[in-house]
Amino acid sequence: MQGNALDLSHYADNTFDIVLLFGPLYHLHSQADKLRCIQEAKRVCKPDGTLFFAFIANDMVILTMFHEVPDYFVNGDYDKETFRCHDFPFVFHTVDACRELLREGGVRVLHEVASDGVSELLQDKINAMDEENYAQYLRYHFYTCEKPEHLGTSNHLLFVGEP
Repeated sequence: MQGNALDLSHYADNTFDIVLLFGPLYHLHSQADKLRCIQEAKRVCKPDGTLFFAFIANDMVILTMFHEVPDYFVNGDYDKETFRCHDFPFVFHTVDACRELLREGGVRVLHEVASDGVSELLQDKINAMDEENYAQYLRYHFYTCEKPEHLGTSNHLLFVGEP
């Protein structure tokens, strides 16, 4: 079914065990729309269900862009004083902004995950790994992806919570 994350009225309250927001928060600019999206997700999630929220992480995007564009630090599309990326075409969030948004939305956060870590920067090396090295790399990624000190070093953040 095609719909709008701001209006899930075609679903009854407490319908789903799991609700995925893997994209809406990448595109909603106003705080009111973000909170409306969260409220709709909470409404359709069962009281003992789980909510998954994906964000694009502001801080890592700058390094990723530098990896692609050598003069990005000087000519990149971000505020050179605050290191805040311009929210177009996506909306970027810091780890703290994610936490605050979900707190304001009344979500109890269970897990914070650096979904891809540095994988985008290392994709050529990762893709060239043999099975044994790749398996060990994945073990390393899973070892680091929920460490608080690593959360900002990922292009995507995943927050898992309950309504």
